[in-house]
Amino acid sequence: MRKTGRHTFVIDGNYFLFRTLYVLPRRGKTKEMLGTQDDVNAFMKKLATDFAYQVRLFEGLIDKIVWTIDSRSWRKDFYPEADYKGNRKQDSTINWENFSKVTDDFVSLLIKSGVIISKVDGAEGDDLMYAWNTESLANDKSVIMFTGDRDLVQLVNKSVNNNTHTILFSPAHKKLYTYQGFTEWMESETEEETTDIFDLMKVSVSPENQAKKLIQNLIKKKKVNVIEVDPEEFRFRKVLTGDAGDNVQSAYWYVSKNRRYGISEKKATDIITEFKEKHGSLSHMYLYNDEYVTDLANITIRVMKAKHMSREQIIANIKSNVNLMVLAAESIPEGILDEMFRSVESKMNINTLELKKVSTMKALLENTQYDGDESIAVSSKIFNDDDDDGDFSFIKDKKQQKKIF
Repeated sequence: MRKTGRHTFVIDGNYFLFRTLYVLPRRGKTKEMLGTQDDVNAFMKKLATDFAYQVRLFEGLIDKIVWTIDSRSWRKDFYPEADYKGNRKQDSTINWENFSKVTDDFVSLLIKSGVIISKVDGAEGDDLMYAWNTESLANDKSVIMFTGDRDLVQLVNKSVNNNTHTILFSPAHKKLYTYQGFTEWMESETEEETTDIFDLMKVSVSPENQAKKLIQNLIKKKKVNVIEVDPEEFRFRKVLTGDAGDNVQSAYWYVSKNRRYGISEKKATDIITEFKEKHGSLSHMYLYNDEYVTDLANITIRVMKAKHMSREQIIANIKSNVNLMVLAAESIPEGILDEMFRSVESKMNINTLELKKVSTMKALLENTQYDGDESIAVSSKIFNDDDDDGDFSFIKDKKQQKKIF
């Protein structure tokens, strides 16, 4: 059995770009971001610096990098009545033409360095990260997801078929989301099945044990908070509570005195607890079964003392939320699902990554129009206890720093 050693590093490209953009300084409330060539150069240098820092942070743990790119979501076309992400408006203070130019140039640099670029028409970055995660585990390869999107916690997993896993690193909050039992695995020493005395001497330096030590060092040095989660419960909770950030309402809601009320985290826990008492361990496949969905709606009605919405509407809301938020083959339209997995499978065995070319800003930008101009200082620290300079170095106002993430 192949052991958990080096991982595929799957990056939420959209999150990475905007996370970097919004720590750049504004030259005043009325000034346009990325409006000058100096701004453009600073943005590129910050992207390269931050990217290189993350690569160094996971040195020894990763040997393949995937950068996912959003397309217009199929959810907008298949469920127009849901107004999916309809609450998001484009920031008029940003020069989007320059933003597109820099990000296109940055992606081109990643390609030249052997980073795999993943984009499929109709698929969001979340969908692509689901496809890469699924296919990687099936091919005996563990995954580290890099994102600040908590929705992707549902993909955290320990494979039952092999010794691979998926964990999620959220840099802004210094959190590592893992499956239940991860800490116990990390702190144990894996023993190989062998009777050869020389093989036994190599056990402590096996790929899996090396990975454990590297993860332990990362957690200790960067003071990362490890959070073990039940991904199945996470999916049920999202379906019940909705997602205000994506403009997805809870399965049951009503308006009173101009205020909208829905299913709180506490009420969701009560609903899930009763459902588990009746049906045992959770499985997201229950969310695609009419009998289980109806039972979930009935429990919701009892717990919420629901009188503002019919059972039929609650059932419809649960099904809609499942399709909008649960990352599974059963939710994604067949045509897009097939295209995603064809794309991922075609790139699964490609590994032309040159880590040295993505480990420093200078290496990434060498021999480009962005090379040189050392007057623009950038740094990539996201942890206050590092020896490196601050990741939020462009932000001088402490009050502004606290509002970024």
